[in-house]
Amino acid sequence: MEEQLHHTPWQVKKYEELAKRNNSVYFDVDDFEEVIDHYVIRGQYKEALDVSDYAAEMHPGSVSLMLKKAQLLATFNQENDALNLLSRIEHLEPTNYDIYLTRGAIYSQLQNYQKAIDEYCKAVAGADDPDYVYCNIAIEYENLGNFDKTLEYLDKALTINPDNDLAIYEAAYCFDLLSLTDEGITFFQKLIDKNPYSTEAWFNLGVSYINAGLYEKALEALEYSIAIDHNHEHSWFHKGYALSLLDRHQEAIGAYEASLAEGEADAMKLYYIGECHEKLEDYPKAIGFYTRCSKIDPQMADAWVGIGVCEIEMGNTDNAIKFLKHGLSLDEENVSYLCLLANTYFLLNNFEKAKQTYETALEKDPADEETWLEYAEALANMKEFDYALTILNRGMDIFPGKNNILYAMAAILFLGNKPDQGAFCLEEAFAANNQGLENLLTRFPKLKENNYFMDALENLSC
Repeated sequence: MEEQLHHTPWQVKKYEELAKRNNSVYFDVDDFEEVIDHYVIRGQYKEALDVSDYAAEMHPGSVSLMLKKAQLLATFNQENDALNLLSRIEHLEPTNYDIYLTRGAIYSQLQNYQKAIDEYCKAVAGADDPDYVYCNIAIEYENLGNFDKTLEYLDKALTINPDNDLAIYEAAYCFDLLSLTDEGITFFQKLIDKNPYSTEAWFNLGVSYINAGLYEKALEALEYSIAIDHNHEHSWFHKGYALSLLDRHQEAIGAYEASLAEGEADAMKLYYIGECHEKLEDYPKAIGFYTRCSKIDPQMADAWVGIGVCEIEMGNTDNAIKFLKHGLSLDEENVSYLCLLANTYFLLNNFEKAKQTYETALEKDPADEETWLEYAEALANMKEFDYALTILNRGMDIFPGKNNILYAMAAILFLGNKPDQGAFCLEEAFAANNQGLENLLTRFPKLKENNYFMDALENLSC
């Protein structure tokens, strides 16, 4: 394509030279098509349409020139003129399947997706690449929201050509959109059985395994994809992601770096590398990568917040505030950022600003249970136990029967030296869900040092 952009065919040079002199131009059909295609490739659609009009005068019976004109008319939103022209062509050459492909594309442009499907179905029998026609039909069904039919036609395309990357991409999109993780795994496994050397099939199987939480299996699939195509950057990137989910951050850094092309400055990839360094507690290196991200993409809120988190971990809490605020200014509705900023104010003993920021978070998304829990936890850490209980009682009004809040209330009652009430809450929470204890001890580790709690825990076991 790049070579075509820079190369000017002799026909174009001659056409332009004669046109400047207002001399008549006579080419055969193939030469006119060469000129039209040259302008289309360069995005000069008006010039292409002018040539097609002129060529039609020279060769009024040429079906191929009429087809090109119909396609160009559609480009200029003259769909009705294009459809009328296609009807004329159909009378002249009814077995020309390009008519139906062009008409299908025009109906799709008009958002008449069922008519587009009807036209594409007529084109399948005589198409040079029927798998791509099946892809077009699948996309129209996707436009109609009929994903069962979408997947059916993508399967037809891949039965003809297992290497059709467009069909693989669209199938992966549908499975992701519909959260059909298991179905996606089965689909790509079957595709690999037909074509074991398909990079894209192995890659999408790996992504499906990541979505299913099967990270080791994801790594295995992505390794196959990379073995087939060592330069497949998406496979390297997702390998890095899977490794980071397995807490293998040093290996993840290597995979992320392998996904970067030479000299590439991809802010998102650099962010993930920075995040790995943060998880490895190499905060200066993490800040270095986050800073590079913020320079490449100043609107990337995560990078600014990442710097703030690292500054906190390094003990530079005052300095962290400005980075957290800047990140929040880029994503004002992000409740997680607000909670992080509020906790930072708590670290600075600025209780009023901390509470105010948490209240803002609750106003923005009162249905986010985690915000209520984090707020109460932060207050408990500051030994504001009664205030924490007030917050959880408010949360209980919004989430009646939510035993996560009940577990948190039990913890705060124990920590606030109210063991009898704490034991009652703990029993109620445990009766509703006996799986919540582990999360409780993760959120409130000081409970392990509370004798009253440990006694109550022992009674639960009995």
